[in-house]
Amino acid sequence: MTGAATGGPSMVEIAEEWDSYQEIPAIDEAYEEALGDQFAGRFSGATPDYPERLAARLGRASGTRVLDAGCGTGGLTAALAARTGCEAVGLDAGPAAGRVARTRPAAREAVGRVSHTVGDMTKPDFPAGSFDAVPAIGSGYWSDPATAVRNWRALLRGDAPAIVVVISRILRPQTRRDVELALQAGLFESCPDWDGALFVAGFDVEVRDLTAADAACVERLHAALARRLPQLREQMGPERGARHLAAVEVLRDEHRAGRMSRIEIVATPGGGRR
Repeated sequence: MTGAATGGPSMVEIAEEWDSYQEIPAIDEAYEEALGDQFAGRFSGATPDYPERLAARLGRASGTRVLDAGCGTGGLTAALAARTGCEAVGLDAGPAAGRVARTRPAAREAVGRVSHTVGDMTKPDFPAGSFDAVPAIGSGYWSDPATAVRNWRALLRGDAPAIVVVISRILRPQTRRDVELALQAGLFESCPDWDGALFVAGFDVEVRDLTAADAACVERLHAALARRLPQLREQMGPERGARHLAAVEVLRDEHRAGRMSRIEIVATPGGGRR
């Protein structure tokens, strides 16, 4: 976890830092080139077609309501609404998320069905039975799984409710430089036991390995940012521009060394693990 307990930046500070990057043209262009508009600004989404595959799991009914927990700048929130016809609510600790998300093409396609709110993704302030699904893509390493699962479980409704968590981890001890570059302390710590917490809460749990596809996306993202280093330095300042590229380089190098993994956990109410 980040914040006062570790002396590092708080979750809100981290969220605001990353959200602010998406108003940097060179960063936005690089993410869109490498990952597609739906993932602009997020170390999320193993492949550009991930929203399609996630939408297929969550269903395509127009009455479906989805909570995107830890939505970042809202690209996935809008993409799900555009592809499924569902109503999608993005929840993030950073207040910039909603403002940035409204600029996405997918948000224009899904006008009236996408909204954003600021808050703690582990303790959503919504009435019980408000959502058919809760995806948390690339934000779960900041959170306590037991608390989040308990609160998300109360939000679920419908015929086929689901929780989908996509999480990464780097398989080595964290250094001070990692925190300074990536501002994501939990990414380098032991992976929170999301599948265990979901199983204990009575879910059937299915785990998929997304590491290879994620590695390819990180390679593309690093290359796209490296080509734009002069623009990054100009638009962010020399130090911040170089730091942003270096943060992505850490992820690329960890993938190349075989020390980074990425998994998708799909949980549906049941009671057994497969």
